[in-house]
Amino acid sequence: ATMASSMAAAAAAPTRPSAILPGARRTQAAGRRAGVAARASTGGGGGATMMSMITREEIAAAAKRKGLSLETSTTGPFFKITARRLPTRAGDGDVQMDDLDIIGEHEGFIAPPPFGILHMDTMKIYNSRIRGDEDKLMMRSLFGISILLGCSSLLSAHEAGCNKVELLAINDNNEYAPKLVKYYSRVGFKAVREVGDNGLWDLPDQLVWGGVGTRMNGDVDTILGKWGKTLKRQLEAEQAGS
Repeated sequence: ATMASSMAAAAAAPTRPSAILPGARRTQAAGRRAGVAARASTGGGGGATMMSMITREEIAAAAKRKGLSLETSTTGPFFKITARRLPTRAGDGDVQMDDLDIIGEHEGFIAPPPFGILHMDTMKIYNSRIRGDEDKLMMRSLFGISILLGCSSLLSAHEAGCNKVELLAINDNNEYAPKLVKYYSRVGFKAVREVGDNGLWDLPDQLVWGGVGTRMNGDVDTILGKWGKTLKRQLEAEQAGS
């Protein structure tokens, strides 16, 4: 499964055990913060500056407005971010959590400098678990939930000092593939190559990504700046309408 399978696959059950979170060990991330702040203040990749950088608090608030909470688990460089439906009934906080309340999952790893890469492996949105008109109104769209998950991993990568983010827009031979490539291109990703058309030459990529499609790269700060701006705009509009 890969990055694009999330938007396309509506009701797949989670297939992997908890894979866990991005990379910069906390001690490393803390040690780099001053350097990262300096990079951001001068514009970095041109997307997220110190003035516009979205915060974890804003991401959490945007998730809450959609009726979701974001949970992050990490093992070494690997991460798993889970978007879970918030309890709505009195006493729900004491009830064991149900997997059916998991609306989205995002996995990958962060390789801090000298590699400086955020590898977005999978992003799955379980559309069939969005129940009724109220859920649909709050959660809005598959892309909206994906932006929440993506901003969370991008912010971790930014804090770790990473510059590059990579993904595979998977091609499952359906109508979603060209839409995904178009969407990612619009937010700043650039197509690197097609995986699946080159026989044995593509075998390493297929082993890494688990599928065929369009390999795309982007700049961490640029994508974070664009997605963060989208989240902030949505949050401000929803707060103004409250």
